[in-house]
Amino acid sequence: MDKQTTLLQPPLPPFGRAESPTEWGILNAHDPSLIEADGVFYAFSTGNNGQDLYQIRRSPDLVRWEYVGQAFPDGAALGPVLAQLCAVYGKPVENTTLWAPDVVPAAGGGYWLYGCFTAEFGNNYSALFLAHAAQICGPYTVAENLVVSGGQWGMTPNAIDAQIVYGADGKMFMTYGSFFGGIRILELDAATGRRKDGFSWDDYRSGRISARQYYGERLLDADDAEGSVAAFCENVPVFPRHTPFDAPVLPPQHKNFYYLMASRGSLFRDYTMRLWRSETPGSFEGAGYGRAGKKLSGSCTWRHSAEEPGFDFFAPGHNDIFRTSDGRELLVYHNRTRFGEGWPHYLFLSLLARNADGDFVFSLNRYAGERLRPVGREELAGKVFDAILLTARDDEPVYARGGFCLGEDGSLEVGGEKKGRWRLFGENFVDMEYCGELFRGAAMPAYIERAGRFGVTISLLSEFPLFLNESF
Repeated sequence: MDKQTTLLQPPLPPFGRAESPTEWGILNAHDPSLIEADGVFYAFSTGNNGQDLYQIRRSPDLVRWEYVGQAFPDGAALGPVLAQLCAVYGKPVENTTLWAPDVVPAAGGGYWLYGCFTAEFGNNYSALFLAHAAQICGPYTVAENLVVSGGQWGMTPNAIDAQIVYGADGKMFMTYGSFFGGIRILELDAATGRRKDGFSWDDYRSGRISARQYYGERLLDADDAEGSVAAFCENVPVFPRHTPFDAPVLPPQHKNFYYLMASRGSLFRDYTMRLWRSETPGSFEGAGYGRAGKKLSGSCTWRHSAEEPGFDFFAPGHNDIFRTSDGRELLVYHNRTRFGEGWPHYLFLSLLARNADGDFVFSLNRYAGERLRPVGREELAGKVFDAILLTARDDEPVYARGGFCLGEDGSLEVGGEKKGRWRLFGENFVDMEYCGELFRGAAMPAYIERAGRFGVTISLLSEFPLFLNESF
């Protein structure tokens, strides 16, 4: 895409409220996970609004989405999952929807779907299962349960929210879990998609194996995190942090990282996406990330006030990290478009990048087909930006503030006062000192919906994220 491209008409789908699933588009997509098959993109998501057995959407370009049906058109296919879950729960299940799927290519052809069913909202009587289909849109047939959890908050994890990650050596892992039981990881057999250890619920229930053997290692000991997703990335450049702004940037080291993301807080109030990073697929709580992780998102808006038209980012989360076959990296998540809104969710995608520390940052704009590219200094210097700075508070919406100017001399002015410095290096890395704090981020092309045209956005991360959108 040419850097000078302007667009006066939004290329993005509207926030409709259609009743018919065939007209939903991005509407009602909750806990989305993406896969590419034969050059087409598919989003699988949690059931709701009468389409309860995993919703499937299709897109040719990651922008226009069409609802195409359910993974299990015949609910009877879930009989093996329900039978075991009812036996553990001790009565018929009260929940009717399938939650948070992940779909990957199967080693022997077709596709594996990793799904979950919970007996009761707010409890951890739940089961993670493996299903298979010859075609990406199904229908899927359940193969077996992989993990069953029978209550006992805090003692056993919640067997929901499976996500698959392949390690450096081709090993296959599944992360899962939520809230009081923490986030866990199990190794799978890459040839069969099943548990590598072959353990079953009966092995655990009979005492032949321990809880740790059955439920796997604990990645996070968090009591309010869910929707985990991991990604392995090679040769990530990491630049020294203490290079003076007026000195040349020192060359980076290149490292291999496992990234883990999860959403923390209340889905209905203060949901935020968090980041952890590790050089091994073990514990992610070291290296300054802690139990809480680095905050990447929160409830905010590019509107300057409540009276101004536009949409909001309210409680965005439960994301996927998605890489296309041609190398684009995207953050995929659900979002409500009005502060305080309980429903509905919409399917959102945003461009992903890395900062000079090697951490993910994302464009706080809906994806409109753009790709990462080198950003020239002339695209930033002398330009004025709107800015959103998130803090530790998650219970109050944050509105954008105008007047952030990146000076030609490398100064940062806010409202006409010098507040720090900035520099651009590499292809698109940006370091910024703001009020005495170092933020590291990336400049990216973006469709600025508020202006109805393409421009430049800068996403930065320190203890909290700072987002800048070019102001027109």
